[in-house]
Amino acid sequence: MKSKEKHELKTYLLVLAPLALGRIINTPIMGYYFPFIFSLAFLGFWFWVGMKFYRLSIRKLWALVIGNSLNLISFLMYIWSFYIVSEANRSLLVAGWSQLYPVPTLSISARIYRLTNPEVLTGKYVIISFILMSLVFIAGFFFEAKNSKSKD
Repeated sequence: MKSKEKHELKTYLLVLAPLALGRIINTPIMGYYFPFIFSLAFLGFWFWVGMKFYRLSIRKLWALVIGNSLNLISFLMYIWSFYIVSEANRSLLVAGWSQLYPVPTLSISARIYRLTNPEVLTGKYVIISFILMSLVFIAGFFFEAKNSKSKD
């Protein structure tokens, strides 16, 4: 495998980072909690991942779609599990895995949600996290697009 192909494969694998990190955080050892400062650092990382996906040697639209693919799939699984299927018919496996992807940003989403309703704990934190992750990835992607055009 050529060096460029290895580099691009590593970039594709970065899409799995939130899922892996979410799985690690969602353990008794981590206390099911990821501190706010680490969530901010993760968003910085996710912005950088968006930039890396822009640099892939594939069509830019595909790079954007692939970079957000697991976020979108997890979001759809989450909506399916908690808003479409009844609790009696819910698959615990699908419901559980769908929530792992946005875990690294939940502490930020909780603070965002508390601005509107400080007394309620809700699953809407997860939806905010999915949206936040997509927005940060897209911002990194377009930031790199703008910077690469100004270099030309």
